[in-house]
Amino acid sequence: MSRLPNVVVVGVAVLSMVMGVAGVLVPSAGTAAADTLTGVRYAKATAGAPYRETWVSPRNLVVSVWSRSMQTQVPSLVQTPANRNQAAPVMYLLSGSSGGEDNDDWTHATDANAFYANKNVWTVTPIGGAASYYADWRRVDPAANFRFGVKTSRPLRWETFLTSELPAAFENAHGGRSGPGRSRGVAGISMAGTAVLRIAENHPGFYRAVGSYSGCADTASPTGQLLLRNVVFVPGLADASNMYGPPGDPQWAAQDPVINAYKFGRRTPALWISAATGLPGAHDNLSDRRIAGNVGELAEQVAAGGFAEATARSCTVTMANRLAALRIPAVVRLPATGTHSWGYWEDQMHESWPMFARALGA
Repeated sequence: MSRLPNVVVVGVAVLSMVMGVAGVLVPSAGTAAADTLTGVRYAKATAGAPYRETWVSPRNLVVSVWSRSMQTQVPSLVQTPANRNQAAPVMYLLSGSSGGEDNDDWTHATDANAFYANKNVWTVTPIGGAASYYADWRRVDPAANFRFGVKTSRPLRWETFLTSELPAAFENAHGGRSGPGRSRGVAGISMAGTAVLRIAENHPGFYRAVGSYSGCADTASPTGQLLLRNVVFVPGLADASNMYGPPGDPQWAAQDPVINAYKFGRRTPALWISAATGLPGAHDNLSDRRIAGNVGELAEQVAAGGFAEATARSCTVTMANRLAALRIPAVVRLPATGTHSWGYWEDQMHESWPMFARALGA
């Protein structure tokens, strides 16, 4: 399996991590807003009241869940299924290196709410986890723990939260059924496109559908580590050694989705992976609603977003080749055009849904 030349990865590590997911994540020594949900008032969970709901419309609510492992509350944007079935399947939608903060999430950056409005599935979009890879970290990192909206004095435990604490709280509240009997899927973009593969491998059978859009699964190689370390470092100056240890630590290989792809063979979900070429496409123009006539935004999306997506494509091909060698079925989409931006992830959400709906029974 081919690896990117170091010079390309170094360039992409700088460019793609400056751009985050759809907009710019500017390195800053300051703190983020105290709340991860801009302009939304919601009831926050506590250790004494670990599950709180705030309805903002007849179909939409904010769910706050207390994380015992991180000793903090985490909000999620939730939409009810069309058929109002409390026990309907759940689709978890993870955002990129911004953690979905500042409205850089599926609900605000795509048509997810409108698209899923007639689908018999819950959608749950956690807000938080910026630059964390949604991983369980070894140690507290002053930057990763305190520079973003979800703050904790404990080591980050995002994988624990996403596979244990959040599903147990939310799914038991809606349908009274969590664990392996509940039908659920997960999809993520960019940083989260990497994370969903790792999390699904670590928890065989937990998800019936997994979508990785523009992720980079090759994280243990020297170039892969360099890329991951820059994703973690640039937004808030965090150190990925606090996540997986120093270079060469066995944990890097233990959490690499390419190396561990064989785990999908145990209980294979409906698996969808995609990445475009980085060449400008249908969403790279001034009339796109996310660009909204902003020339600077468009220039950054085409330049930095093009370079980042080209890297994601190389990583995606590596993952696809690994799955093929293991004879693990997966749908692989490699569009001829498209940059590292929300418009194309919205397209992949639409395109992958029929496959996911069948897997979820939705």
